[in-house]
Amino acid sequence: MFDFSFGELALLAVIALLVVGPEKMPELARTVGKWVGYFRRTMNNVRSEVEQQLLLDEMRKEAEKLRSYAKEPLDAVEQLHSHLEEPLLPADAPLAADTKPAAEEAVSLPAGVSGSTPPQGQTLH
Repeated sequence: MFDFSFGELALLAVIALLVVGPEKMPELARTVGKWVGYFRRTMNNVRSEVEQQLLLDEMRKEAEKLRSYAKEPLDAVEQLHSHLEEPLLPADAPLAADTKPAAEEAVSLPAGVSGSTPPQGQTLH
């Protein structure tokens, strides 16, 4: 984290010894050690939380990607299912003008007889 060489640390210890004095030096060293330990633990906790969040974000992206891969075949099956449920011809749709029922196509009328009304008063033998 902080790049201190041994010479720099020794210089700081000598200055602290001159400023604080030899009686208070052990207490000061313990206090500084506690604060350095607390600072390191805090930084390690922050770093691990950031790493966990990054990992969690990666996992969420992968899960979303897997969901989309799984959803594509399901959508295709749903679309196929909806096409299979549609009737070929709606029940209320009128027949096209060029199509006639099979019964009408099979009947042929004799010449001179119109197909709109049946002949009146004639008997068939």
